[in-house]
Amino acid sequence: MKKLSVIFMSLTLLTTVVYTSCKKDATPIKPTTPDTDYTAAQDEANASFMLNDSKNISDGAAQTGASVERTLGVTCGTITGDSSATADTIDIHFNGICVSPDGRLRKGDIIVYWTSHKGYFDSGATVTQTWRNYSVTTLLSGTISISGINTVTNTGKDSLGDHSWSCSSNVTLTYSTGGSATWKATRNNVLTKVGSVYYYVISGSAIGTSKSGVQYSETISNSNPLYWTAYFINGGSAGGKFCDCIEAGSITFSCTGKPYPLTLTFTSGVGTCAHTATANINGTNYPFTIL
Repeated sequence: MKKLSVIFMSLTLLTTVVYTSCKKDATPIKPTTPDTDYTAAQDEANASFMLNDSKNISDGAAQTGASVERTLGVTCGTITGDSSATADTIDIHFNGICVSPDGRLRKGDIIVYWTSHKGYFDSGATVTQTWRNYSVTTLLSGTISISGINTVTNTGKDSLGDHSWSCSSNVTLTYSTGGSATWKATRNNVLTKVGSVYYYVISGSAIGTSKSGVQYSETISNSNPLYWTAYFINGGSAGGKFCDCIEAGSITFSCTGKPYPLTLTFTSGVGTCAHTATANINGTNYPFTIL
């Protein structure tokens, strides 16, 4: 009888151990620290600004020196032009010693090449931009330098009769606050009139490595493309409507090693220039101000 009692107690103890072990294993795993790194979205907004801003300046320089007064002012820089049988060139030099009328300090050169004897609206015309020791400084972001190349090619009119351009960009941004980002984009710009204002409606994709070292790919939403004011087509410094940032649209990022996609939404709204955007990661919004 004593032997049976010992066996019963042993079985009871074993059952308790097994039950306790299973109960412990069933405990939910606590969630990891939420991902708050939306640097890729900021880099995208900064790259888009640097390219679009350079294009605005270049467009003005190609038309007349007076039309770049918004950025060159009277004493901030010089424009030098050259022409050959195959290409025309403009070198827009900022001396870096005075703040432009738009409140930004620029330094270095924007260099532009385009097909000789062809205008921006001529099918097949190509405009190529590069930079030499070029940077933009603002109180918001410090100094951002850009290097690389951007090529815009007129692809004629689309099925609706709107002018369109293909854009290929391969640039590096370097931040005075530390770090650098690479951005390689393929995009299509369609000139579209909304009310009385012309916009570039932008679609396409890009890949890159953010300032924080995260590799990503991105796609502009087909249902929510980017809207950027076609500054000089609207009259430029002659009084046309102007916004120097992307006003609307959204981009979805797929980031290596990240469990959730990152979404960037430009939140000013078409016709408004609030310089606002919001990054969203797994349902959490991170609003920020763009250049």
